[in-house]
Amino acid sequence: MNKRKTLSILLTAFLAVSLLTPTAASAAYTVAPKVGQCFQYTKAQVSAKYAPKNPINCSSSHNMETFAVKTWPVNTNPVDMDRQTTLDLVSELCDFWGTFPNAYDSRMKTSEFNYWAWYTPSRAGWAKGQRWLRCDAMIGKFASTEQWPPATYVSWKGLKLYTGSNV
Repeated sequence: MNKRKTLSILLTAFLAVSLLTPTAASAAYTVAPKVGQCFQYTKAQVSAKYAPKNPINCSSSHNMETFAVKTWPVNTNPVDMDRQTTLDLVSELCDFWGTFPNAYDSRMKTSEFNYWAWYTPSRAGWAKGQRWLRCDAMIGKFASTEQWPPATYVSWKGLKLYTGSNV
């Protein structure tokens, strides 16, 4: 009876620790952004205020690729700025539509970039002096040409779509 109780306590403790310990996949973004990094984000992660996790190997299934990394040009943290001013600045710096001029016309295709997201350092990273802007391209699945944002995102592996190189 004593062994059973001890085993029960150990199993309960193990389960509690495993449920409370974050996995590596849910860790915050802790690396310097680089063009060509690949990510596998959920719809909620795509819309997150800050980059939620580190890049993965591009030979793995992914749904985002970094196409530009810029230095944030003003001293104010983007999350503390007027939203429209921030969006105007981000659009100019990332220049998704200039980089992928066919993106808007590709909305109903699932083989070309047609959507993008951007991320800046978390408040902790900003406090440490990080001032980057990461611009990521994606392939969104749209139900119609009027839909925005896409319903889901296409994943692929083995090819960096932005550079066209196999991995």
